[in-house]
Amino acid sequence: MTSTRIRWVLLALLLTATLTATGTVGAPEGHAAPVGATSTKTAARTADSGTPTPATTSQTAPVVAEDSCSPLSAAARATAPDAVTACVRVAGGTGTTTRAKAAATAPAAAGLAADDAGGDGTGTEFEPDADDPEPPPPSCAVTSPGNWSWSRTGGMCLKGVEVTYLLYDANGKTIGTGLLEFNSTLATSYKSLDLNETITAKLVRVTGDVKSLVVKMQVGCGAGCKTVTKQPWYGAAEMTPNAEKTGKTKYSGDAFAANTTRSSFGIDYKVYVTMPGATPIDTNASWSSPATGEIRCDKEQPRLRGCVIPTDDIPTLSYAKSHEKYGIVVPIYEEIMKRRGTDILHAVNQTKANANRASTCTPFTNLYPGQTGKDSCDEFPPASTEEGGQDGDLCAELTPQVVNGVWSAPATWPTRPASGNETCLRLHITQRANSSAGGVLGSLRKYERLVDGDAFRIKFTA
Repeated sequence: MTSTRIRWVLLALLLTATLTATGTVGAPEGHAAPVGATSTKTAARTADSGTPTPATTSQTAPVVAEDSCSPLSAAARATAPDAVTACVRVAGGTGTTTRAKAAATAPAAAGLAADDAGGDGTGTEFEPDADDPEPPPPSCAVTSPGNWSWSRTGGMCLKGVEVTYLLYDANGKTIGTGLLEFNSTLATSYKSLDLNETITAKLVRVTGDVKSLVVKMQVGCGAGCKTVTKQPWYGAAEMTPNAEKTGKTKYSGDAFAANTTRSSFGIDYKVYVTMPGATPIDTNASWSSPATGEIRCDKEQPRLRGCVIPTDDIPTLSYAKSHEKYGIVVPIYEEIMKRRGTDILHAVNQTKANANRASTCTPFTNLYPGQTGKDSCDEFPPASTEEGGQDGDLCAELTPQVVNGVWSAPATWPTRPASGNETCLRLHITQRANSSAGGVLGSLRKYERLVDGDAFRIKFTA
């Protein structure tokens, strides 16, 4: 394996010099015959180790919550006769932001704050590579209690949000408290519009006249989403210290507006904390998922509908020179991206991709007519990107090959040599290599839910 990598590094240094070579021994009619590269296979789906950080990196935001106060009902005062007002206050980690909600006057002491190798138009750039493994199930880890944490495909978590119930007497003196802790985990799916969430509430401690509390909760989501299960738990059972309530809520991101194929929305949470005997409307607290972490659901892929949470960390497409199927095209892909001066490409939908491919690959002369799968047109940048679709006459038309262990990409036609300045390609490669290279992009599209306009980074490895 070590010798293989050294060979590729040395070849990369010689790449520019070999781009304009023409012909090889034994090539029919002066054309270079493709020779497949063989070497140890490596994983095609990897994270980018450069900057910005990989798409799997969690992003965080402080909880922005609402507090409220209200007079205590006569029924609730049965166990706390001196209490006249109850407040619910929300706090989380260091960055928690609280905003006051209009409510009854509280005591002053409260202090509230493609490549479609077959030519059928579907394109493997929209279907995953058969060798590419399924991604791990969504999960997210909270490193800063009281803050939201999320990533593109890992879901969204909230841990350690503290809700304090406070009782005040007529003089504004605190005569009892109850501390609750809330946690939630919401999972997205690349292949489903359903969003499943688990919510837990724990009564950590009580003081003074507060002996137990009743906790209810309700959730909702914005336009483009339907709330399927609004309450994580039902009933009005009292919670005593160390008691927990755990339940599930569910949303569906299929409420697309007319003539739209995607929607973005947030989640709202309302908590009702009361003394036994009080009505749930007496006091409540609320918070919402962060505006920078909107969930996006779409129906723009050919077969699957799903949801992600877009972040500033864009997905990364990784191509390996040592890949046994498509490795032969990677050195010239890399050279073209260097000429373009960027490692970023942007996805387009299938209709645009079909038009792009026709622009680059039509007409196309098959070097081996009648020999199924031996020759196909591989365009780069890919047809399924905004950068693809350049006029094929302006692209370098090459035939990558490996002869006696030496890689080169000579011009396919001696009468049309490559200048070395082209920023797009028409390659003659086997259908197997073409489909595999396109399938890697198809995997990224599928698992990361790339839609029209989404950026992704392209990375090359040994």
